[in-house]
Amino acid sequence: MEMENKGAYSYYCPGDLVKVRHDIDFVPTMFVVDKINRNIKNRDTGELEPVFVGIKCRWFDSHGDLQEAIFNTKDLLKIEQNV
Repeated sequence: MEMENKGAYSYYCPGDLVKVRHDIDFVPTMFVVDKINRNIKNRDTGELEPVFVGIKCRWFDSHGDLQEAIFNTKDLLKIEQNV
């Protein structure tokens, strides 16, 4: 079962199960590895500031190979885990 998005953003933690929101042929179940930030130099102060890039996810493709990519939070849906 999918969780409803509350507000404009969804928050993901390492280990969360997610899938791509878009309607595509093969939609794997992926797990969240980490939140990715990059340091960008501020033009005014010259200091490095962290800027959010996306959510790193891993999954196994149809051949059983481990894949990894960084996704925008708006492109992911969290999958509710029934324990």
